[in-house]
Amino acid sequence: MTAVLDMPHVDGTTIPRGDRALVGAAGDVVELSAEAYEAALNAAFGVMGRRRMVTTGEAAKLLNCSARTVARILDSGRLPFTRNGATGRRMVDVADVMDYQHRERERMERSLASMRRAASEMGLYDEDDAAYVADFDQ
Repeated sequence: MTAVLDMPHVDGTTIPRGDRALVGAAGDVVELSAEAYEAALNAAFGVMGRRRMVTTGEAAKLLNCSARTVARILDSGRLPFTRNGATGRRMVDVADVMDYQHRERERMERSLASMRRAASEMGLYDEDDAAYVADFDQ
C-alpha cells in the first residue's frame, strides 16, 4: 500500500513542504529535524528488513566526516559497497554504515583504554587530578 501526503493537516497542524514529520495512525504529528528523520527512516527500513542504499556523500553525513574519507574507507575494504549501474556511483547500505560506525567506536574505546593502561603503568597517568586542577584556580 502506498500513500502520498502532499500537505499533512491534522488537528490544525500543517507541515510545510520540505519539512519532515512523523504522522501516527491516530493523526498525531511530530515535526522532526533532518537528523531525526534520517534516524527514523533508517530504523524503519531495518525493522522491515529492507536495504537502504545511500551515496558516499550521504554516508559521510551519517559518519560526520567528508565524502573523501568515506571513499578511502571504501577503498580500504572496511565498508562494503556496490556500484549504481546507471551512474557508476558507489552506494553503501545504511546498515553497513551504522555497523562500521559501531565497530570503529568500539575500536577507539579499546585503543584509548590500552593507552590509559600503558600511561598508568609508566606512571604518566595522574590519578589525583585535584592538584592539577588547583593550579588553574589561582
